[in-house]
Amino acid sequence: MSTILKISRALAIPAAVLAGLFGGTRLLNYHFNNNQIISSAYKAFSYSTGIGGHIEYVKFSDGSQEVKIYPNMRHKISSELDQDLNGDGLVDRIRINGSIYTYDRLKDILVREYDYASNKDKFEEADKRLKDLESKFGN
Repeated sequence: MSTILKISRALAIPAAVLAGLFGGTRLLNYHFNNNQIISSAYKAFSYSTGIGGHIEYVKFSDGSQEVKIYPNMRHKISSELDQDLNGDGLVDRIRINGSIYTYDRLKDILVREYDYASNKDKFEEADKRLKDLESKFGN
């Protein structure tokens, strides 16, 4: 038996185990994070993104909206909350959080009125995400 064949056989089982673990994790994430809650005060939608992340979109009856982002594989390391406080479709505040394992979890709060010029890309990305989610789940 050639050396290459021996090596490929030795790697096949660990590769299959890893693929099974990632697939199982993705399936669990899909099962637990794809959800919706509809009440008279708000409509909340959550959906999985990749292996370990998910996004939550909430539209309140007063028109205000928020988007909570839990990134893939860094779910417990960081998160972001984008808020449209007056329902105009533009993100008014972006709250950036660090790891849940630290005491100083809050990293920054960006306020459109004061921080837009120095964080234009961040606000435009958040505005686009909000618009996409509002067209998908809003109304």
